[in-house]
Amino acid sequence: MTGTLEDNMTLNDNDTNLDFATPEKQEARAYLRERFLRVMTGIVGRKADFYLHENTHVSAEFRGCDINCLEVYVRNLETPLGTIPEAVLRANDIIHMDVKDIKTTQ
Repeated sequence: MTGTLEDNMTLNDNDTNLDFATPEKQEARAYLRERFLRVMTGIVGRKADFYLHENTHVSAEFRGCDINCLEVYVRNLETPLGTIPEAVLRANDIIHMDVKDIKTTQ
């Protein structure tokens, strides 16, 4: 603990020089975020199969998700016990979802 004030200032300057804030990385993150949002808006209204924990499989029309993708909004959820007109699935409960007939345009 014999560091001087100048040594502490140098350490603080190095801590604020974060590598994740480079313009190239910000541009890459913006590109990936845009692609993700295009996919999410492209599958709205499509039939999706959801595979949940405990070997549960349900189907529904995908309607969207919240900003953090923690909740998935669906319509006409078909469960083993019957159909639910509107539902919210927690993303933590979803292992994966399968959406068929996705049309891509380039």
